[in-house]
Amino acid sequence: MIYEVGMLCKHFKGNDLLNKNIYRIEKLGVNGIDIDETKITYTGERELKSATNLVVYSNIFQEDKYFCREYEDITQELSDDKKEQFNQTIRVQPLTEEEIMMVQDNTFIENKKQLILSKYSK
Repeated sequence: MIYEVGMLCKHFKGNDLLNKNIYRIEKLGVNGIDIDETKITYTGERELKSATNLVVYSNIFQEDKYFCREYEDITQELSDDKKEQFNQTIRVQPLTEEEIMMVQDNTFIENKKQLILSKYSK
């Protein structure tokens, strides 16, 4: 398993780190039957209650934004086109040490908050 609880990861969509969603792994190996749908959004393609081996993760820049999806889905290898386009090999990839330092930098945090505000205030 490539994830650990507390690990920071990035979603593949976005042309740079600032434009990618940054997630914290909250729980591993959760069954869909145990998910509270009022607090956690299921992003998979199956019936939630029958889903197994879910990863619960949160967006570190948006309070109370929790998601879950099957482990095999978030570790899915991207197509060659997407690998090149997004500079990433899997759907939700752990951050490097350098990227962790970047997302903890005050300037990055302020820029990310501004980006989120402009995105959701439209």
